[in-house]
Amino acid sequence: MQTNIAAKLYPSQRSADRIVVNRSSTMRDRAGAPIDVVIEDISGAGCRIRSAEAVGVDDDIRIGIAGIGIRSARVIWNEGDAFGCAFDAPLSAAELATTLEAVTLLHGAFDKPDIAAPAQDNRPANELGPRSKLLIIIGAAAIAWLPFLAAAKLIRALI
Repeated sequence: MQTNIAAKLYPSQRSADRIVVNRSSTMRDRAGAPIDVVIEDISGAGCRIRSAEAVGVDDDIRIGIAGIGIRSARVIWNEGDAFGCAFDAPLSAAELATTLEAVTLLHGAFDKPDIAAPAQDNRPANELGPRSKLLIIIGAAAIAWLPFLAAAKLIRALI
């Protein structure tokens, strides 16, 4: 039994080959909120990113690229938790080489800070602050001089 399969080939619209990097990064959306992402592959023209946050086609983003810094880009497709973006200014060959050799310095989950929360004092409950310690030292020094002052006053009264 013979089965005929027909396939139509479409030319690739990619302007450059992608290089797999699978590197953690931080992306910022239009509002500037940090979002943890993974850059799966990169080329001089753009990159593919995986993120738990939804991103829409034509959204403007900024992405931190190891060894280069922050680059502006536009989302050109999305599919589930992955999306592709085109850099506003393409990476040069030297920049691409730099990012391939670079190391991601920091991995982490960045949450929005709670602005209303007061600053926390991380000292143990039984430890005194520097101001309290200084006041105790000054008070102890003053008390140590009291017997000498009393003795001097008594000697003056006797003379």
